[in-house]
Amino acid sequence: MSSVVANLMTLVAEPAVPPIAKKQPYTHEYHGVKIEDPYHWLKDMNKEKRPEIVEALNAENDYAKALHLTPNEKLVDTIYEEFIGRLEEDDVDVPVFRAPYFYYKRTEKGKQYSIYARRKDTMESPEEVLLNQNEFTHEYQDLGFYKVSPDHAILAYSIDTKGDEVYTIVFKDLKTGKDLPDTVKGASSEAEWSNDVKALYYTMLDDIHRTDRIFRHVLGTDSANDVLIYKEDDQKFGVGLEKSNSGEYIFIGTSSSLTREYHFLDANKFDAKLKLFQAREFRVKYDVEHQGHRFFIRTDGGGKFLNGKLCSCPLDKTEATNWVDIIPYDPLKQIVDMVPFKSHLALYERSGALQRIRVLGAGAEGQVDGKGDNWVVPFTEEIFHASDAGTSKQTYNSTVLRFNYASLLTPTQTFEYDFVAKSKTLLKQTPVPNYDASKYVLKRIYAPIPESTKATAPFDTPVADKIPISIVYDKTKFKGDGTNPAMLYGYGSYGITIDPVFKSQIFSYVDRGYVYAIAHIRGGGENGRAWYETGKFKNKRNTFTDFIAAGEELVKQKFTSNDRMAIEGRSAGGLLIGATVNLKPDLAAVAIAGVPFVDVINTMMDEKIPLTINEYEEWGNPNERDYFDYMLSYSPYENVKKGVKLPDILVKAGLNDPRVQYWEPAKWVAKLRDSDVIKPDGVIVFDCKMGSGHFGHSGRYAYLKEVAADYAFVIDRIAKKHGSETAVAAK
Repeated sequence: MSSVVANLMTLVAEPAVPPIAKKQPYTHEYHGVKIEDPYHWLKDMNKEKRPEIVEALNAENDYAKALHLTPNEKLVDTIYEEFIGRLEEDDVDVPVFRAPYFYYKRTEKGKQYSIYARRKDTMESPEEVLLNQNEFTHEYQDLGFYKVSPDHAILAYSIDTKGDEVYTIVFKDLKTGKDLPDTVKGASSEAEWSNDVKALYYTMLDDIHRTDRIFRHVLGTDSANDVLIYKEDDQKFGVGLEKSNSGEYIFIGTSSSLTREYHFLDANKFDAKLKLFQAREFRVKYDVEHQGHRFFIRTDGGGKFLNGKLCSCPLDKTEATNWVDIIPYDPLKQIVDMVPFKSHLALYERSGALQRIRVLGAGAEGQVDGKGDNWVVPFTEEIFHASDAGTSKQTYNSTVLRFNYASLLTPTQTFEYDFVAKSKTLLKQTPVPNYDASKYVLKRIYAPIPESTKATAPFDTPVADKIPISIVYDKTKFKGDGTNPAMLYGYGSYGITIDPVFKSQIFSYVDRGYVYAIAHIRGGGENGRAWYETGKFKNKRNTFTDFIAAGEELVKQKFTSNDRMAIEGRSAGGLLIGATVNLKPDLAAVAIAGVPFVDVINTMMDEKIPLTINEYEEWGNPNERDYFDYMLSYSPYENVKKGVKLPDILVKAGLNDPRVQYWEPAKWVAKLRDSDVIKPDGVIVFDCKMGSGHFGHSGRYAYLKEVAADYAFVIDRIAKKHGSETAVAAK
């Protein structure tokens, strides 16, 4: 260890004793308020040039290994083998036909990554492998985009090899199998081909990790000469691009949390001129798609239509004054996405914390105008999720929609739905070995929202008054007397939903008698836009109190007890966990905070940190005193209460994480240990992955091994508290 490290860390020789970070005096002053931050030294954007920081993180990892991983090695291996036992290791996706090829990806037993391939004319033809990530030597590798050119001759893909979400674009000649000299570095993860295959449009990152530019790369030229198509100067906005389902247009969207604007260009011409769709207006969000002689628009009308209404306009008159309503606003149904076909329109809509599919047929004039047939695709389960099949684009000229269906008990099924016959055909049922759905119960309960935390969404939009909780348990192991252990998962930010979809890993909890539950709390999008609006800005604390209410409801209805409950959240969900243990330290016995956003004030006051400025429209701008005071009231790092005993906590981080920088959890752990919050028989474990970012390991087996260690932490800690009441073995 260097002498510098020795001055900053006191590392006790015994491996089971946690490393204690030495304090260095440092004071922040915001709005005249002084905040002591003795662990500020752990923050450094150039951490790799600060060996004392890297060694401090390695010391934490050594402690995590000695205290948790090594003693629980057999349990980790057991859970990992259970995960693998429910995984079809040799598997093939349903092929997508793009004449004359069938495109698909597949996995092979023992291989970490997918293999992308195609077959010509029929699936019985010889296979042509286009990309095999298993041949790469990078320890970490995330595939950003994978786009075969419209003429099937060139593959463009992007790869991130550090976990920092900075991608390199590579072009591969599919005739020769060789990479082309064209390379683009510093890109983001979105791109689209022009239909004439002369150019690829792609997004680029700025110094604060914001997608701020769209470039056009012409094949065969130096990327240094790529033409700038669009640049966004407002740091609250990021840009993205997407081709219409018809393939006729490329849409360039620039958006913040509250506002969105689109430009578009003709996808058939590589040198097409960019056109403005509708100039941005603060708080007005809209999305665009194309069908025939008009565009479809989904808009919130500046917040007046929080869940969105559907409009259309002519191709040459795209200003908002020309928008005509197709589907009126419904405060209880949110239009999530739209997929236009030549003669139909499929809408994904959300209500009652479920996502469904609505189909609009053509009206009297042969176009979708809201006056033709309008129906919802029927499903039999009470709790489910219908979603896009992830096949990039649908076949625009067909009358068939491909979609995925799943529930917490139903493994993902891929269907095709025929609009004319109004019937669906099962294409694939994801195989899950060693799984029998009949053993389990899936149900939904509700926790009441306390009157004191009820809030009104903008424009007096009605808000649901109950918190949905989705639950799975083994019917033979559920006692109903509060003695079952439980895992409660939550997120609750950005309007993102934690949908009740199948995840085979959870059965390593459930098969041990755990009740697995998801709290669909405010700040998420489960109950529409109003549900989100009443869990952000100065309503953010509602997210935390909703989660606590969900946990208390599980106890009240005797699904579990507080001393048998574990809680988990990641990223903004890690903030949820940090805030929850401060507000209600006895809610649960064990907590997992994955890549947690816990140093809220110091991060949001530093505009040099990637992605900070565009977060102002999610959390508020702390440069304004009222927002500062509110954020300070819940920021986990500043609200650690000395001497208040907390649950056992596993904290996760990634050194290269650009979303939640490694120092946030590192500082939080240091402060927790210094604040006498660990029970006599309790632990805090900090696991920082040194070669990855926000999402952990990129390989499927490495990822499952990492998750197995998380499960083992929970199962081991609960078992230690209750002995034989919680079996370590699943059987």
